Amino acid sequence: MPTKKTTALVMASTLVGVLAAGCGSATAPKASGPVTITFMEAMSSGTLKPATQALVSQFEKSHKNIKIELQVEPSYSVLETKIEASVTADQAPTIAQAYEDWAAGYANSGAIVPLNSYVDGSNGVTAQQKSQIWPGVWKDQILPDGKIWMWPFNKSDFVMYYNQTWLNKENLPVPTTWSQFATDAQAVTSSSANTWGVSIDPGSTSGASNGTYLYVSLIRAYGGHLMKNGKPNFDSIPAQKALSYIVHMYQNGSMKFGTSYPGQTALGAQHGLFDLSTIASYYYNEKAIGGKFTMGVAPFPKGPAGEGNVMQGTNLVMFSGASTAQKNAAWTFMKWLSEPAQTAYWATKTGYLPVTKAALPLMTSYYNSHPYQKIAAESLTYARPTPPVAGMAQAVGALANAIQAATIGHQSVATALATAESKATSDVNSAQ
Repeated sequence: MPTKKTTALVMASTLVGVLAAGCGSATAPKASGPVTITFMEAMSSGTLKPATQALVSQFEKSHKNIKIELQVEPSYSVLETKIEASVTADQAPTIAQAYEDWAAGYANSGAIVPLNSYVDGSNGVTAQQKSQIWPGVWKDQILPDGKIWMWPFNKSDFVMYYNQTWLNKENLPVPTTWSQFATDAQAVTSSSANTWGVSIDPGSTSGASNGTYLYVSLIRAYGGHLMKNGKPNFDSIPAQKALSYIVHMYQNGSMKFGTSYPGQTALGAQHGLFDLSTIASYYYNEKAIGGKFTMGVAPFPKGPAGEGNVMQGTNLVMFSGASTAQKNAAWTFMKWLSEPAQTAYWATKTGYLPVTKAALPLMTSYYNSHPYQKIAAESLTYARPTPPVAGMAQAVGALANAIQAATIGHQSVATALATAESKATSDVNSAQ
């Protein structure tokens, strides 16, 4: 995950000061002696590692009876493998980062515990604090059984990057709807000038990519859902309309396909007007542009049903093999991380988004110099993850195949999506 290299010194100083105060609502569990918990995570690169270490150090200073041992893995794929191996060997960590579909599988096997008793307990979260967590983030913690199985940690979502200089020259508006987006994209498409609207990576048989998640966002913007009655719902009317939208742009040349962040490459080379990617791409887009023009950032456009956006990033889960004292200590740490001062510090240091709106007043100076971050944070109101169902990561890959089939493969939208739904159903069923 890309990180931001600069942070206003005054904000960093303020947040460190608030952190040092200990945010008194989180109190260490009563224990006769120190409690050690293990935290398996993948925050191993860039500023992610020192930011994580700084938070752990501060927590330990203000919670003398709790020690946290970080078990750092180099990537999410390695993290998933290590978690599964540790559970099998009955040596699971106390807590770990986990994607939603991982958590669903862990819950099904009894490897993790629901958090309702902690969230609503004496050391829990007040109604006011719950209301401040972004709606999409709050819903993200809940599995289909209605229980809270996860707690928020590192979150991001998608935004629209665009060549502001080019838009101004063509006297085009910053699109606020997908219809307007398609019009702008078509307006700048020219084979002789070698220009077009946007490039995406649609994904492939090996898995989903940014273009796949763009399609998921479009499905939601048309009012669709990926699951219905506990089953994949990939062949719905909204999904058909959304895929037809992509097919239309592909056929008229205003949308091109590529791999390895093609939207970023085309934007930087001034061939593509837009790039549709996560807020984490900001730093890399700026590098690709190299000061050649002014880059703008805006929320994803809206469709007939509003803004559809896909939440990215992981949550924290608590494993069932831990002792009662370890679980209490782990919850104290998990809750502390999500409180305004800590999540604000994390956001300013890493480029991830604060998980609660209550952090925004602490980030005024940061947002003044990083306005694009506030745009992304506010989009968390609408952003939702892919459904928290075991096997969903593989299932969403079927949508990548559908995009390829309906465009490059010239299949009908209905055929492509019927195939995708059948494959997704098999993926989900086999994971249960």
